[in-house]
Amino acid sequence: MSRWYRRSFAVAAPAGWIIAVVLSAFFGLVSAGSSSLDGSDPPSFLLPVQREARARWLFERHGYGFGVPPHAYARAMRWLAGQYRNSHGLGAESALLVSGPQASSSTYAWNFLGPEPIFDEVAVFGDVAVGSGTIANAGGRVTAIAADPTTSGRFFVGTATGGVWMTTNGGASFTPIFDAEPTEAIGAIALDPTTSPPTLYVGTGEADNSGDSYYGEGLFVSTNLGSSWTQIDNGGLFDQQAFTSIAVDTTQTPRHIFAALGIGSSASRADASFVESNVVNNGLWFSADGGNTWTHLPFTSASACPAYGGYCPAEDVVLDPAAPANVYVSIYQYGVFHSANGGNTWSQMAFPGVSSGTSIGRASLAAYNGTVYAALGAANGSGYLGFFKSTDGGNTWTAMQMPSAALGSVTIDGTGTSNFSQSAFDQALAIDPSDSTESTVVFGGVGIYRSTNSGSTWTFLAQNGGTHSGQHAIAFDPYNPGNFLLGNDGGLYGFAPSTGVWSALNSALAVAQVQSVGPNPGNSALLLAGLQDNGTVLYNGSLGWNATDQLDGGFALFDQVNPSFAYHTYETFPAGPIIAQSTDGGSTWSYGAPTILIRSAMAAANDKGAGFYPPLASDPQVAQRVLFGAHSVYVSTDGMSTWSQQTTQDLTGGCQTGACALQDLEFAPSNDHVAWALSMQTFSTSPATPFKVWVTQQANLSVSSTYPNGGLWTDVTGNLPFSAGNTQATGIAVSPFNPGTAYLSVSGFTAATGIGHVFVTTDYGAYWSQADGNPTDEIPPPAGALPDVPVLRILVDRTDTSGQTIYAATDIGVFRSTDGGQTWVPFNLGTIPAVPVFDIEQNQNGVIFAGTHGRGVFQLVVSPSPTAAANPSPTPTPSATPTPTPAPTPTPTPAPTPTPGPSPTPTPIATITEQAGYTHVRNFGRVVFGNYGATSAAKQVWLVNRSAQVMIISGTTVSGDFSVVPALTTCGTTLGPHQRCFFGVQFTPSALGLRQGVMNIVDNAPNSPQNVQLFGTGVQGALRIAPRGVQFGKVAIGSPPIRKSVRIINPNQVPFTIQSIVSYDGEFTTDGGCVGTLGPGKECSFNVTFTPAQLGSVVSRVLINDNARGAPHLITVAGVAVDPPKR
Repeated sequence: MSRWYRRSFAVAAPAGWIIAVVLSAFFGLVSAGSSSLDGSDPPSFLLPVQREARARWLFERHGYGFGVPPHAYARAMRWLAGQYRNSHGLGAESALLVSGPQASSSTYAWNFLGPEPIFDEVAVFGDVAVGSGTIANAGGRVTAIAADPTTSGRFFVGTATGGVWMTTNGGASFTPIFDAEPTEAIGAIALDPTTSPPTLYVGTGEADNSGDSYYGEGLFVSTNLGSSWTQIDNGGLFDQQAFTSIAVDTTQTPRHIFAALGIGSSASRADASFVESNVVNNGLWFSADGGNTWTHLPFTSASACPAYGGYCPAEDVVLDPAAPANVYVSIYQYGVFHSANGGNTWSQMAFPGVSSGTSIGRASLAAYNGTVYAALGAANGSGYLGFFKSTDGGNTWTAMQMPSAALGSVTIDGTGTSNFSQSAFDQALAIDPSDSTESTVVFGGVGIYRSTNSGSTWTFLAQNGGTHSGQHAIAFDPYNPGNFLLGNDGGLYGFAPSTGVWSALNSALAVAQVQSVGPNPGNSALLLAGLQDNGTVLYNGSLGWNATDQLDGGFALFDQVNPSFAYHTYETFPAGPIIAQSTDGGSTWSYGAPTILIRSAMAAANDKGAGFYPPLASDPQVAQRVLFGAHSVYVSTDGMSTWSQQTTQDLTGGCQTGACALQDLEFAPSNDHVAWALSMQTFSTSPATPFKVWVTQQANLSVSSTYPNGGLWTDVTGNLPFSAGNTQATGIAVSPFNPGTAYLSVSGFTAATGIGHVFVTTDYGAYWSQADGNPTDEIPPPAGALPDVPVLRILVDRTDTSGQTIYAATDIGVFRSTDGGQTWVPFNLGTIPAVPVFDIEQNQNGVIFAGTHGRGVFQLVVSPSPTAAANPSPTPTPSATPTPTPAPTPTPTPAPTPTPGPSPTPTPIATITEQAGYTHVRNFGRVVFGNYGATSAAKQVWLVNRSAQVMIISGTTVSGDFSVVPALTTCGTTLGPHQRCFFGVQFTPSALGLRQGVMNIVDNAPNSPQNVQLFGTGVQGALRIAPRGVQFGKVAIGSPPIRKSVRIINPNQVPFTIQSIVSYDGEFTTDGGCVGTLGPGKECSFNVTFTPAQLGSVVSRVLINDNARGAPHLITVAGVAVDPPKR
């Protein structure tokens, strides 16, 4: 999906080294992806048009009118921590990740399913597929990168809503280091390499101005590589803001810090977004004392920004590491400013060919040794004004060439008004520090480019694929001169100019941004998910998921009666929505006829347009009966092959575009004659168009001669106990037991809107009551209520026949109520960090799945508990633990509570004896290792002595398939007063399935030994297949067949059996290579032959049947049949 805006940082470091990161994103109406899966060129309705619609979309979707409560998010987090500190004796830092009290009869745990990573994604730029085959592995949106010049292979990665990750081996593995903090939305990272270890600065909140560019919780600093973090924004000055960039002058003591801020939002699965930031705080901020105090530098000429209703955002701030007193900042609408004295005074830059007074959009900057580059975006958020260079610190500028790439009939980036560009979304710019002439520069827009002559000419670096479109971050590798890291909508990649080869680095970076989840109704090992800009993906029991369709994945679901059929929506294009059907359970998709026919039905109804992600609903009782929502509702009775109007009514608030279209459609599970619909609020009209809630008891009808108006829908919005124009609703959830009972989830902060977060009706919308535990809207909320944060989705649990157990998906995770919403407890269970949960669904077996927008998909495992515990305390586990079988898996502990990731500083979870002062840290309880076919990475079990006495550690014992690794353990025989240490524990499964163990720590604490329950899952090993896509290019009919080889590698210590290799299409054939046993450490190859028989493009799949994890495996094969040469 196309998004817009950008992030950047530059840090003054030792001579000869510069770190530069530029990050960006845009939520627009035209994607840079292509869903042309049948191998033909995209039909005309897919081609990019009306680029400015992307820029308009932000202002249509966001609400600026309600004000933002000061420190509302921080207040919610403190309130939440206080509730658990009071009731469970838990540390405030851990409260977000712990579970509430649960029934002693069951144990609950969230099991990470993936995707880690995404396979089979096509490299698409401007709706044109490039290269051959597919990207090796893809992930989620990366917004910031910092490479460590002090340690080879160590760098830090910030993600849109997936937190901060560290690698010490060049990207082969990653550790999340920000999971214990109150938000995982990352806008910028800066690194001070002059300290030991380097000091990390993280600006939270992604100021990309997209619907899902999330607000943050301020600026954080770590001096111990992310083991602990301190907030340094003057007591929450930047709460709910979003960062575009950070620049740190490391030559000053205390450090001088520049922070560029924009706006952040809360969103939902349909991207019904709501601005949560205070636009008055937009712009550039400066601290001369290391972040203790801050000064706002609004620039008098830029203090009023009509488009934002406050100060204009600061789009980028960089300083020249060779002369750090030279600081450059770009301000939306006003352009670039320069300070030669560390920010005391500023002058506005003038660029050749850009008239004075011209509004400038997003601009990216890079500076080194007196050379400065600037890429200026146009004010419409789409095109570019030009690319410029200065060699005298910005005093004078020369116009260079704006990079672009011609890909068939489409040109991406550049200054052409008809080009596929999105300057307000994807910009990244950096100077190669290994080039002493500062002539080598890398720029990222939709595409990625490199110039060795200061921008006079450019090379498009993705001509052969290998990486994703939509660039956000660039960082050069200090230990491999010229090589650089790239962050984009598809994750993290490395590039080596010497070979021209891309390395995909997403195999262990689990940061997928899920829009929706669609469980198979009867098979808990099958799941569909729609992802932001990474397609529609299929889970079949493996951590790595296959992208079975491209572009943005919106709503994705199986037919509830015949799951061989599946359906999904893409993002809506200016020409209208795009939808797809599958008749093989989501393995392949067809979009052409369904899309043409739904657009035809909408045109006949004079429909005003669909939302960005239009909603779908599958009839719970009639196979292949599907509803689609735009301004009205449409029905298909044959699995999307044909469409007709379900009603003649317009179910929106009355705007003339898709900005107020339907965002949710839900059948009542117990009665398919009943359905509910919810439209979006929009500020694109004056006055704002409110959202609408509708219900029908004629969902079984459609427009016909017998029923010329179709089904009758009733508007129940006026019965709500608040004004629908004063907030944004995000979803409607229907009870599986009573079709007249429905829950409405609501965004925003009560402290600003005066409106609660959950409302329920039991009489088809005639009366609504508040169900968030705070009926009087107290601030802070009372004990047992939901915190004051946006709620994105509600689920009514079908396994509780009383209908009283409900789940709330929020901006900070999952909450649970067992009394219909009167009281709530946090339900992240130590596994899900503080990430937005866009969707939460349940299959007919009762298994619950949560789709997070930044950390993938989780499955709730419910197991009987052998014992009850008074104060359970699991710890958050970032590593994946997929369970391929639907049956619940027993776990040894009673009620999970948070388990932090391996790195964060331990905080006490419970006091064992107040007198002795001994405590265990939060991963006292369960340590989840995840699914491994071999030895896992070590997890850290921390021990903390908070007393003034010496703790004597007598020893440890570990049972099962777990072991303490002395080399990875810091605990000795004693632990001094107020000190902490950890044990490194590894998991080596001796068999498949759940493996359990216990670690006993023997010390002189009164309740010694302390027990730590351990569990992990042994899974089958995986095969490597290369390439995962085979491109034959053009082959003349009648010419000799073309053969290409595919390798299968077994990196495991056990043999596997390859039963068969089958082609789906007769024009592609395979030989018998690889069929049979593939021994440990061995590899084999087989050939695919293309014998074209009919003119045109052909894309098909080859199926590899084997007994390894993730089987069967699919590879994509493609070729173009052309006429034989004329004689």
